[in-house]
Amino acid sequence: MKNQFFGLLLLLSSTSFSQFKISGEIKNYSEKPIMVRIFTGATDKLINRVETDKYGKFSVNIPQHYSGIVSLTNLQRSSSVDILSDNENVEFTAEYAPDSSFRNVLFKVGENAIGYQKYQSYRNLNDLKQNFFPILKSNYNTTDEFYQAIVREEKRISGLNPATELPLLKYYAQLSELSTVHVDAKPAGEIYMNKILNHLTRDNNFLEGTGFLTTLVLNYFRYSIIGATSQEYINSTVEQGIEKLLEATDIETPRGQNVLSATFAVLPKEQFGNVLEKYYSMANSLTCEITEELKSNLAAHNMLEGNQVPDIKFKEEVKGFKSLYEIKADKKIIVFWASWCPACNDEMPFIREFYPNFKKNGGEIIAISLDYDINEFKNATKDFDWINYTELTQWDSQGVQEFGVASTPTLFLVDKDNKLIKKAGHISELMEFID
Repeated sequence: MKNQFFGLLLLLSSTSFSQFKISGEIKNYSEKPIMVRIFTGATDKLINRVETDKYGKFSVNIPQHYSGIVSLTNLQRSSSVDILSDNENVEFTAEYAPDSSFRNVLFKVGENAIGYQKYQSYRNLNDLKQNFFPILKSNYNTTDEFYQAIVREEKRISGLNPATELPLLKYYAQLSELSTVHVDAKPAGEIYMNKILNHLTRDNNFLEGTGFLTTLVLNYFRYSIIGATSQEYINSTVEQGIEKLLEATDIETPRGQNVLSATFAVLPKEQFGNVLEKYYSMANSLTCEITEELKSNLAAHNMLEGNQVPDIKFKEEVKGFKSLYEIKADKKIIVFWASWCPACNDEMPFIREFYPNFKKNGGEIIAISLDYDINEFKNATKDFDWINYTELTQWDSQGVQEFGVASTPTLFLVDKDNKLIKKAGHISELMEFID
């Protein structure tokens, strides 16, 4: 009986915690961090941070069933290794170049990863075939040896496309080609709008995983306003487009909410603020379960004076506190900053001078650092007596998106109930709001 029970546990474990492993060896990248990102909505999200060993080797589990692009980046996001995986193990080697880029990437395990790399090479060669070869051929007679050599190379390139071999790779190639189509005429625009709408309404989670959702939504709006002659017409047309997209994808489903998140991402508030406000209100009134990405969008939008700011759950206790809300004070100042930020280094001495009286009168400062180096963080905060917290993930740090932080330093003054009093860029701007 015990053996049967143990076997059942193993079966449940294998089905409930489906995952795959990515292993790599990166020359010249020893004992350095790798940020692991995947796509599950309109934008990518950080799911893990791992360190290479002294040989540049690492291994990381993707803790969920996932089909799509996994992006491995350095901390600065200046370079990445993009991997296509259909929930399959991947192994690769690479080199880290002096210009901080990953070079000579070679996949050894992972059918889709290997096929994806071949597809990228094919796309580059196909661009030559379509855009450069015709120019070359125009300078030769069809009977010339070089002309014939170009024709043979065109045929060879046409046979290199590996995208028909695997379902996910084939799907990725279709979306890649659709997303790069150039349209400048209204009839063609309507054809491609319908193609995009079909993908948004009919495709499975491959769509989110490939990272093309936001590009398709953007192109849908671009094609809809071809020939527009006024901002009023553009706004009206875009609003009609949003209505059609949300009606087709259903805002109460994850796909519909991902489309709405993509809409918020691609339409500038400065230009479409009045249009977007309608859909922020619509999203705020939803009673169904909503995606984490849409929650973050709404939290940032709702960062208005008098509204409660989002809580920040500390991954490790800081001075005995587990979260922002646990810190009780008459007023709190939440500072987003980083030791690598020159403007922050100019501002922090003023905050340090301000802190003793603020603390004496019942206030507290919580500094959320967007650092990535623990030694730099510790050195920068050794003389700061307030509550200092970092996740060492820069702009992927918790709270950045939810608070709508676009630059550092950014300060938020809140009351004892965590309701926003004032957002500022300098401590001096908060003085009149502090008794």
